[in-house]
Amino acid sequence: MASPLVFGGFNGANTTTDKSGTGKIATFFGAATISTAQSKFGGSSIELDGSGAGSIKIRDSADVLLAEIPLTDPCGTVNGTTGQLTITMSGQDESADASGTAAYGEFCNSDGTVYLSLPAQAGTAAVAGKLVMNTLTVAAGGPVEVLSATIG
Repeated sequence: MASPLVFGGFNGANTTTDKSGTGKIATFFGAATISTAQSKFGGSSIELDGSGAGSIKIRDSADVLLAEIPLTDPCGTVNGTTGQLTITMSGQDESADASGTAAYGEFCNSDGTVYLSLPAQAGTAAVAGKLVMNTLTVAAGGPVEVLSATIG
């Protein structure tokens, strides 16, 4: 199940509650915080530190790093109506670090600090709250590509 995140809250907070009405709380990693300095909706947004392009680290259910996908800077676009961030895929890992089944992806800034993790799903179309890959099977030394990722 995807959790619709709008990144609402108090300035400096490192958690936010989803808008599904279930009261699920998302906790941010690294130095990510809620900021009231800029917003598209509701008076606050998420602020991520770091400069330069980040990456998505693909891991299996035992947290083994399978691959690392580079991102652009900025890494995506925000939908002005829904507030969702759609990640722009800029490449692939040409040689996977290990073999396994992708379970989730970690969104990292340029220094490797993890800000958010999304579950991996096989498919071809974007799914909110999921990291979509053409296949979840990763072979060491082989290419790995993420097709889409939508946050929010």
